[in-house]
Amino acid sequence: MKIFQFRRKTLESDIELKINFKGKGIFKIKTFIFFFDHIISQFFNYSLIDCFLRVFSDLKIDNHHSIEDTGICLGKIFNFFNFNRYNSFFLCMDETFVLITIDICNRFYYFDNIIYYDYDFILMKEFFLSFSKNLNCCIHIYIINFINKHHLIECIFKSFGSLFYKAKKINKILSTKGYI
Repeated sequence: MKIFQFRRKTLESDIELKINFKGKGIFKIKTFIFFFDHIISQFFNYSLIDCFLRVFSDLKIDNHHSIEDTGICLGKIFNFFNFNRYNSFFLCMDETFVLITIDICNRFYYFDNIIYYDYDFILMKEFFLSFSKNLNCCIHIYIINFINKHHLIECIFKSFGSLFYKAKKINKILSTKGYI
């Protein structure tokens, strides 16, 4: 078992992260943002990646730095594993239906088709922007249908976890250049 560790300490946050990519989806998460703990645990559960995540942040101000900096740390640590380049996953959960695609190509891009941006959606977007910038990948999130915002965000993170579960399967670089 190989465990990767990453620590990021700034004036805004202090994050400690330990990852076992070939795990069973076992996690211990403490960000002090209970909804974020819930949805990020869905990611690790569905990806079968073991995770220890501890986040201290300036929560007196808001949740932004905790969530953004967690995305930064996860993106950086995910660089240590050789994932399959192209991956996509559809997920239907209750009334919610989403598609997530990723290209781990050493180029950064993020897209979602969310029209209604409230604070929760902005924070979710910040997480995925930070993750994609630091893994240096392209992520597209397409929301096909939803009614309940909680179900939508949970469905996105479950789909994202399922996508990375698939990405661990074929460790092969697909490029006519021979490298990414």
